[in-house]
Amino acid sequence: MDRPTKNVTLPISNMVAEVYTYYLRGERKAIEAIMLESVNWKTSDKDGKPEMAGVDASYRAKMEDKAVLLAIKSLTNSNKESVEVTTETLDNLPDEDFATLQEALPSQQLKKK
Repeated sequence: MDRPTKNVTLPISNMVAEVYTYYLRGERKAIEAIMLESVNWKTSDKDGKPEMAGVDASYRAKMEDKAVLLAIKSLTNSNKESVEVTTETLDNLPDEDFATLQEALPSQQLKKK
């Protein structure tokens, strides 16, 4: 399935990211699953009902990375060479570049009919 994209120039590295304008349903589910999978549950001794036992606090960073990774169709450096889009690539971007990518992500708001 071809999806529309937009080009975003990163201000510090001058890389150009081709970003999808919307997520597919499966991509949105994959992003949301990170949060759901970060919760640990235990069974209550009193009534046998599940209780939250803890949350992996790194879930937000994992969701942010996944959202950006799924939204980027391609990434090219200032020499117009293709750059592999990985978590390591994202981690090595200047903060301002990553913030620019986040701003370019498809809207998280569900459209109402």
